[in-house]
Amino acid sequence: MPADVSGSGATRKRPFGVTLLSLLMGWLTVSAVLNAAVFPAQIEGWPVAMTVLTLAYAVTAGAVTLGLWRMRPWALTAFRAWGVVLLLTMVAFLYFFGAMMGYEQNPLESGILFVATTGTMALIYWLLHRYIRKRVVGAQ
Repeated sequence: MPADVSGSGATRKRPFGVTLLSLLMGWLTVSAVLNAAVFPAQIEGWPVAMTVLTLAYAVTAGAVTLGLWRMRPWALTAFRAWGVVLLLTMVAFLYFFGAMMGYEQNPLESGILFVATTGTMALIYWLLHRYIRKRVVGAQ
């Protein structure tokens, strides 16, 4: 018997893809919490801004996890917030650790890497956004 994922008493089956995406976002939530706890203690000079962004990442990923699991329409808004935090974290990482990775010596390489990485992430984000909008929000 399908679970009541809407909370309204109506019985609706959660799509398998939504379940997988929810579990993935849950894993990212746990990873972000552990990163926020471990990295500052293990990496000398770890910026406080990175810890704050990592915690924001954990909070937004956790919200996406719950929203998808419960098939709530606000899961799409949480996913959008997570996307913004993801982009900010990526930019901050390159800003704080670019020199450590040797990008100051070749700024063209870092620019190409940033554009390629951001482009790939944007494509994946766009596809997931469409999927959530269709399967979760559109299913209401």
